[in-house]
Amino acid sequence: MYSSLDSGRVLWGDGQRGSVVFQQECLLNSNILEQRDGNGKLGLVEFNILWNKIKDYLGVFRKFDLDKSGSMSAYEMRMALESAGFRLNKKLYELIITRYSEPDLAIDFDNFVCCLVRLETMFRFFQALDTDKDGIVTFDLFKWLQLTMFA
Repeated sequence: MYSSLDSGRVLWGDGQRGSVVFQQECLLNSNILEQRDGNGKLGLVEFNILWNKIKDYLGVFRKFDLDKSGSMSAYEMRMALESAGFRLNKKLYELIITRYSEPDLAIDFDNFVCCLVRLETMFRFFQALDTDKDGIVTFDLFKWLQLTMFA
């Protein structure tokens, strides 16, 4: 169960122990990621897929939160992303830390999930466009805007 909170945040759970508060944008991105029928809604099947992904993300987060502080350092985040299957260059890791960390450079679970959802979405879009699987895609300005504005 989820419900809206103030400041664009959403409570996922019943507000008791084990509940998670996500940024609304993150859930919208996850809705894009999990769409199966294109109706713009997160149905039961899509919800189940998303919920299982969040549980998997939690397992990765706990494994790489080495000091069990409830947040990850930049080093822990890099290891977690690699464990989740993302092999990125140094510049991308730096950009991700800049975008998803708090001012003290710590990454909480909410931001970790949002980052993974975003990465999965962008990788999925790229792979769909890379029809010959050569790692190169070409598109015009309008396709670029469509991908970046809604991904």
